[in-house]
Amino acid sequence: MFQIVHQASELLLKGTANELDRARSSIAEGDYTRAVKLMDRGFRMLDRAINLLDVLETLTPYEYHLIRAGLGHGSGLDSPGFLALLHLAPRLGQGFFDQLDKAAIALEELYRRSAEFLSLHEVAEKLLDFDERVQLFRFHHMNLAHRIIGGDVLGTTGRPVDILRQRQEHVLYKELWEVRNEITARVNAKTKMDDQGHGRSG
Repeated sequence: MFQIVHQASELLLKGTANELDRARSSIAEGDYTRAVKLMDRGFRMLDRAINLLDVLETLTPYEYHLIRAGLGHGSGLDSPGFLALLHLAPRLGQGFFDQLDKAAIALEELYRRSAEFLSLHEVAEKLLDFDERVQLFRFHHMNLAHRIIGGDVLGTTGRPVDILRQRQEHVLYKELWEVRNEITARVNAKTKMDDQGHGRSG
């Protein structure tokens, strides 16, 4: 079961990377509609890889330790498929930001004028979808490690399981997250809304 899950995951992650690399080329060519379609296809495969972690949760700690002796220093987050996604992510994002520069608009402006730049806006949202899925994969892996070997022990890499929590804090597209703060600040300034929460201050 352990081997089947990991081999299936690697194929799905490799397939995801392939589709996202093709999407990167489409973005560079200005074909945003095709890029979005390719990204959606890749995300369906990535979702399956994330869901497969649920199967590993059926392992009890003692069952896992029988397997662990033969794993060496491998880690799920160091898998070739997952690393391929991490290596691709900056180039995928750069392709988007190059097109943003070509359109001569700032990121906040893209969101404000989304009806006018709808296709490019959709690419921005898909990048955020990708970022969320990578964080979800890391989160599930962190919980899986905590559930099976504990949170205060050394992982197979010899590093504390806490390293998984640290990785969780790294996002792929910081600008896409931070622009939300800028948008909210602009709206708050215009409508006199409180910066905190979802409504007016009491």
